[in-house]
Amino acid sequence: MKEKMQMSLIRTTINERYKDSLLNQLSDINAVHIKSKTGTPLKEHLKERKPFSDKMKNLRENLTDLFKKLNINESDFHQLKFTNEEKKEFIVKDLHELFNQISEEIDFFYNRVIELERYIARAKIELENISVIKDTYLFLNKYNLTRESISKFDILSFKVFTTLSKNLPNLMSLFEFNQFPNVYETYSLSENLIAFYIIYPKERESDLKERINIIHAEEVPILKKYLTSTGINFERIDKEIELINDTLTKYIKEVKRLKEDNLLKFAAIAEVVQNIEEYQWAEHQFKELPSSRLTLEFFVPLKLKQQVITNLREKLGHNIILESIDIDRTQKINKFKEIDESGYQIIPKKPLKSKGSYKEERETETQESEEDKKDIRSETPTIMKNFILFRPFETLTRMYGTPSYAEVDPTPFLAITFPLLFGLMFGDIGHGICLVISGMIGGIVFRKRSKDFRNLCWIIFYCGFGAIIGGILYGEFFGMSEIAILGITLEPVKIGNFTLHNPLDNILTVFFFAIAVGVFHINLGWSIQFLNYWRQKRKYLAITDSLCKILLLDGGALLLLLYGLNINAWLVYPYPILLPLIPGLLLIIFKPLGKVLGISYLKKESYGGLFSEGSIETFETVLSVISNVASYIRLLALALAHIALMISIEAMIGLIPSEGVINQALIVIGLIVGNLIVILLEGLLVFLNDIRLHFYEFFFKFYQGSGTEFFPFFLDNNYSEIDFKIEPDKDIISKEMEREIETEKDKKDIDKAVNYISKKYF
Repeated sequence: MKEKMQMSLIRTTINERYKDSLLNQLSDINAVHIKSKTGTPLKEHLKERKPFSDKMKNLRENLTDLFKKLNINESDFHQLKFTNEEKKEFIVKDLHELFNQISEEIDFFYNRVIELERYIARAKIELENISVIKDTYLFLNKYNLTRESISKFDILSFKVFTTLSKNLPNLMSLFEFNQFPNVYETYSLSENLIAFYIIYPKERESDLKERINIIHAEEVPILKKYLTSTGINFERIDKEIELINDTLTKYIKEVKRLKEDNLLKFAAIAEVVQNIEEYQWAEHQFKELPSSRLTLEFFVPLKLKQQVITNLREKLGHNIILESIDIDRTQKINKFKEIDESGYQIIPKKPLKSKGSYKEERETETQESEEDKKDIRSETPTIMKNFILFRPFETLTRMYGTPSYAEVDPTPFLAITFPLLFGLMFGDIGHGICLVISGMIGGIVFRKRSKDFRNLCWIIFYCGFGAIIGGILYGEFFGMSEIAILGITLEPVKIGNFTLHNPLDNILTVFFFAIAVGVFHINLGWSIQFLNYWRQKRKYLAITDSLCKILLLDGGALLLLLYGLNINAWLVYPYPILLPLIPGLLLIIFKPLGKVLGISYLKKESYGGLFSEGSIETFETVLSVISNVASYIRLLALALAHIALMISIEAMIGLIPSEGVINQALIVIGLIVGNLIVILLEGLLVFLNDIRLHFYEFFFKFYQGSGTEFFPFFLDNNYSEIDFKIEPDKDIISKEMEREIETEKDKKDIDKAVNYISKKYF
């Protein structure tokens, strides 16, 4: 177990040209946790990232808009079938070039879609207009409208309009003959739209416009291209409609083709956009060194250390310097050891010489000396690896906090005590069986849901077994003292000389048992604290703090158990008051004594500070122990509440007469609903109280939960491949030659342009 979870810290030093290649390789390994760069103030860090964050925000918005316009969802990507060779490859120099390339791709497709949308909108408007023209002309066709008949209107004007049907009453009042001389006729084009023609004197044109504006009518043009000497040319109108429909269909198909033909590319672009954010964070974790060098630190599981080193050596060869620390949980080790090119031999770290200034070298040395003072264990991520049956309870542990690298993972203890305490508050064999079945069904049915939700189902499963154990101790099966179906009577189960059977008649025994459970649980917490101190090489604290607190609690519990609240008996021979008093006094004395004895982590403190700290801590411990132990009385309270609820449900069901099929059905339904309410409501209440007992009374004694969970750096490559090309080194002569070649080429291009212009225009 220890070897699986032990970590190594690897420091890489490279030329800045290999930065992207290194990150790409680390992503492929998918087993390294990049160490966050420390020392940069938050404001400065946010200021550095703001320009990039703004660009990324715009890029994401454009991509989201593009996907909305093309109706692309993430589920569409899951249906893609392709080979690794068909993945979209992005060959770039650095992150800036990758960002620009992705931005150009998105802009290209976005502009193309916008252009097609504009064409589609225009075609739809044209189709709508010509459809209205056709419907209106069908209305006019009965008047044998021709080019000649239209040309005969000299004094009068003939116009056609459309308006909404709701405007018909206004139309009739506006065009009354005595107010406005005219002839008009209306025709219904649809439920909401009507057409009408009107013949009126030309001299009343302005008057007509005013009236038309009131009813918001739109003119339908009488186009000569649709008129012949014999009537309206509907054949031409139909051909134009067909042509517009074909054009519209073509544009819609083009949008669909754009989506289908480039779906893999869109998936790759979306993936790369996500990767850029992850990559940019990783890029900011490099520390700058003199001579254009960079250093990056990352954690890796010890068992994978050699594999990671080999992979980096194969990819970067002599261009990378590797140093490592195997991080021990029990002691502080901050000295890196350099790894030679074989990848196996570890040799003492040598100082790296550079051509940088003396000032730069001194700054680097100062940085390193400051880092040597830090305890790497506080920054080391934790891999929570527990036995398969305990793993669901990791969710509850994470709710409180991830264990730090140097402390004991409380999950195995939680996996045992959590269901047991649940069972003591929810003791019922029948209800426990229901929880076991529902938890198992939930764990299987929802196995594809989030890990935490799945774990919660399995926690309910284990709590069901705790409830069964509690039910056996209390003699409860769906609120009854027998399993009628099997003809079994639940007999009392003896624990030593006492039994917890039938808590309603045995309240005092269950009360003392709840107190004993509380004492044991708190003792367990301080025992784990003792182990934590011991593993961290703080053995003095383990004995003088954790052990003294255990003795204080046990002494107080024993005092009350043997002598009760008889204070006079406490103060006479054999002076039982000393049982809690001596450990309490030792808690006060041992800290200043540790300074006298030269304990390293107490040397810097003053005697007065240590004495006052010990006094206050002892006082707080006494008060907290009393309240903590009292909290476990809820075991009794909730157990009694559970039984009382079942008795009340049975009493209510007993009010229903037993004769008749309907009454029998009501009794069955009542029992099912009643038990269901108890399981759901009281089960939730018990679950929350169980969490409280563990988080406040148990974890608070030993567990910090201030760790960081191991999170491997990884760039998704389901649809895309990013290849950062390394620019080769160029000496001064090569650079000068390239400039001369470029100058000659530019000169030839200019001469060609001059010759062409001279021949063409002069």
